[in-house]
Amino acid sequence: MCLLAALTGCGALGDVAEEVGKAAGEMADPAVITEDAPFKGSPSEGFADGIAGVEIPEAKAVGRFSAKDVRSAYQVSRRLLEAAYLDEKSLLGGKPEAYARLLDPEQRTFFLKNLDHEDVEKDTRGWVFSFAPGTTELVGDVVKVKGKLSAAPGKDQDVGEMLVVTYEARFVYAVRPAGEKNPVVRVMAYIKARHEFWRDEPGGRLRHWEGEEIDRWSAGTECDSPDRFHRPDFRFEGGDGPAQDAYSDEKAAPIKEGECGTVEEI
Repeated sequence: MCLLAALTGCGALGDVAEEVGKAAGEMADPAVITEDAPFKGSPSEGFADGIAGVEIPEAKAVGRFSAKDVRSAYQVSRRLLEAAYLDEKSLLGGKPEAYARLLDPEQRTFFLKNLDHEDVEKDTRGWVFSFAPGTTELVGDVVKVKGKLSAAPGKDQDVGEMLVVTYEARFVYAVRPAGEKNPVVRVMAYIKARHEFWRDEPGGRLRHWEGEEIDRWSAGTECDSPDRFHRPDFRFEGGDGPAQDAYSDEKAAPIKEGECGTVEEI
């Protein structure tokens, strides 16, 4: 699902952000996003820089999985999130090699076989967050991140007892059109899903799998995408659905089929 940002929260073209009211000593419009301070005035300004925003909680034993297993699972989940949402090559539409390397060999084969598949329903590009190649540049070297991990027992009919790590995170990017200085806008990616961990036999290595997706959406991106790539809403077209708070953890108002949601601020 995509949510477009309302103009008041998404910023404005840099060339109209000239020093209006400078003679009167007025401050610049706080809604304007600048290259020097792309997160200023946004709730994301208080987020940590990069993967440091996904904290690893204290590890405690879960079922038959020891605290050491849980700690290892947390670290794997964090690395997968970093590769899926922060790797620059993948973000700019390149091959997600860093992410693929972290997958279980069996799942890696499936992921690479279906990467950028012509059938959008089979395309695994959506497993990572990527802007359409040649459309977008990152502004600066900081992505603002806030996320959390939790562990719980699980069970699968094929592998038996599992350790399930639920992860939830927001990633906020400052971007501009490729090859252009303006406009600078913010885009958010939200994900809540599970990583599953298990052993094929007692004492064996701890395997992991990209598990069930609970919720996923992006804000500040175009709604009508022909593929699994994301395209920032550089034209400030806005959506036609009810305005929502992209930073709220409360359940959002439902969006009707064919409707493009709107967020108040990114």
